[in-house]
Amino acid sequence: MLRAPVAEELVWAGVTRPPVPLVYFDLNHYIQLAKASRSAAGHATEGNRPIAVLPGYSDLLDAARRAKAEGRARFPLSGVHFMEVAHAVPSPRQRGHVADIMEELSDFSYLLGRPFLVQMEIAAGLDRIYNSPASYSPMPLLHSSALWAFGQRGGFRFVDEAGNDIEPQLRKELGDEAYDNRLAEMNYIRERKLLEGPQDREIADLRKRGYAPEIYATGTQIRLDFELETSTILDGNPAWRRGRLRDLIFGRDVAHEWMTLFVLHLKQRENDGLRHDLLEPAGMVNLWAAMPQVQVAISMKAHYHRDPSRVWRSNDIADIDALSVAYAYCDALLTDRQARAALVGSRELRSFGAHLPANAREMAQWLDDLPIIPNPDDQVLHPLRRSG
Repeated sequence: MLRAPVAEELVWAGVTRPPVPLVYFDLNHYIQLAKASRSAAGHATEGNRPIAVLPGYSDLLDAARRAKAEGRARFPLSGVHFMEVAHAVPSPRQRGHVADIMEELSDFSYLLGRPFLVQMEIAAGLDRIYNSPASYSPMPLLHSSALWAFGQRGGFRFVDEAGNDIEPQLRKELGDEAYDNRLAEMNYIRERKLLEGPQDREIADLRKRGYAPEIYATGTQIRLDFELETSTILDGNPAWRRGRLRDLIFGRDVAHEWMTLFVLHLKQRENDGLRHDLLEPAGMVNLWAAMPQVQVAISMKAHYHRDPSRVWRSNDIADIDALSVAYAYCDALLTDRQARAALVGSRELRSFGAHLPANAREMAQWLDDLPIIPNPDDQVLHPLRRSG
């Protein structure tokens, strides 16, 4: 079996990002921040229950608001947030409150989605191996639409019944300012509705139009079943858990999660007239070993599989998806205890350098210590020197 350590020199997706630290909060922390925000606004109850704000979250809310207002940090969301709010927060009222704080801190800014970042990591890795120029132009890591997490820019395009662009006509009829205001309002309504999900009364009509949130759960279940199969294999070969477990997870994960995408990418390179010859096995290992978010996911899975008593759940798949991007491409993460232990306990990931505070108070202090960044709205190539 080929060994598959994390490469000494990582190959990053060609993305641009703002120069300020990017800070990622798991959904459970946004839920607590929403409670802190409601409590600070003078609300004592949520429904029939008193609002209980856990220690440190009022401090974190204040620190995050200061850091955002002063341009010292950005708080992007992910596609996992987008899906989790609809599935993990059952009450429409509570979803609205969580969406309030997400909107406030993020301004609907989303990280590019995991499959698209992997495609870009594959391209960058092959360009390096082939010693060829970059095969694509850099893309922004962040964009102000939930659809960016799924590889789409979002936004509206006004057309007539024949599909012809009518923006010039509308601008002439409404005036530039009124047109821009109307467009901004429509974009806001779309992003807000995408984030907080439908009201209960809207679901029946939406289903007639194709709304099917269970598709996400079905896809997650397929991937969960794969990890359960891995657990069964390891139960039958317990020595693997004490030996080269990470190498085993590496091979299974690449084959199951990414090989189809890799083959499609080679086909696209062929269509574009770019070098696309297959790599030898050692070259394939080197390619995947240098891909940052793939390596984060493999390390987390290996950490979890090392415990034979662990019961895998769908939330583990969502967490790994979100954190593989956030730990690789953001500067600080506040996640749950088990996920943090998996990241901290994976020594091979320590060169990534993202800050992992243990609790809300530590995160608040880290944010308050961030310096002012000149020109925070600039776009620069990732990776940056880590902050803090």
